[in-house]
Amino acid sequence: MVQTLLLFLLGLALLVKGGDLFVTSSVSLARLFRIPRMIIGGTLVSLATTLPELLVTATASLQGNPQLAIGNAVGSVIANIGIIVGTTALVSVVWVRRRDFVVSAWVMLGSAILLSVLILDGFVPRWGGIILLISGAMYLVTDLLRNYRLNSVRQIPGDIEADKTEQGTGSIRRNFLIFVLGAAMVVGGSRLLVNSSLQIAEYFNLSTLFVGLSLIAIGTSLPELTTAIVSMRKGVVDLSLGNVVGANILGLTWVSGIAATINPFPLAGLGDLLSLLAMLVFIILLLIMGFTQSRISRREGLLLLILYFSYIIGAYQLGLISS
Repeated sequence: MVQTLLLFLLGLALLVKGGDLFVTSSVSLARLFRIPRMIIGGTLVSLATTLPELLVTATASLQGNPQLAIGNAVGSVIANIGIIVGTTALVSVVWVRRRDFVVSAWVMLGSAILLSVLILDGFVPRWGGIILLISGAMYLVTDLLRNYRLNSVRQIPGDIEADKTEQGTGSIRRNFLIFVLGAAMVVGGSRLLVNSSLQIAEYFNLSTLFVGLSLIAIGTSLPELTTAIVSMRKGVVDLSLGNVVGANILGLTWVSGIAATINPFPLAGLGDLLSLLAMLVFIILLLIMGFTQSRISRREGLLLLILYFSYIIGAYQLGLISS
């Protein structure tokens, strides 16, 4: 078991560091090829921070473990709100920019309802997964166009200087190698994480859904947590909220969609129902907090953290998720 735990930690480390290299090199390559900053910030980084969930879910589905995949997808949404937003608000009050929050928040709730409706039929077919994938793509396109119209993202002098200093084929070659290395680390880390998680679940007599909701969901949410920490250090805490909402939308649509498209999964019982209910509760709470006072206070952040850990502990003790 010690070896399995070490492999789990190694997979997690590869996933996090590989994701960091992937994001950094992706942004650098985009700048070198003069892709607008709006696309870099609004699309590329959001996709990159969701990459761990995407690859872990795809790996689990391909290996015939759809419950681990859906547990990761739903669990990441719960962890993003409960742990990341909760921790961020506990350290510093999160101010909500309503113009940006309103549309994305309703899309997040709509995506959660769509997934719940599909899975409550007892079985999410491939066509349901395709619908989720299309929904995620439509969100990215419409959000990109909306930001373009609002001119909400502008290039700043630092980006112009970065463009000047990163010119040249050598820089392109170096960033491309880092891009490939980061992608390889994420893929390898995903395989290690999934395989070791299954062994941990078997050893401790836990269901794969529970492992997906807890260990893997928290692990694959580390890029969002990193973004939140960086945002706090730079005094732009609202950016962490935007990243969490965007990551949740992609998690609900693309991550769940990939799981269903590769290996359609059935509704396993009370464990799935509990996780779906908890996900909807956390999303609705986030909407209420964001809409009522245009901020998420420290008290509300503490509430989110307490609810998250109460959910995990209560689910395990009641035997609703554990086997």
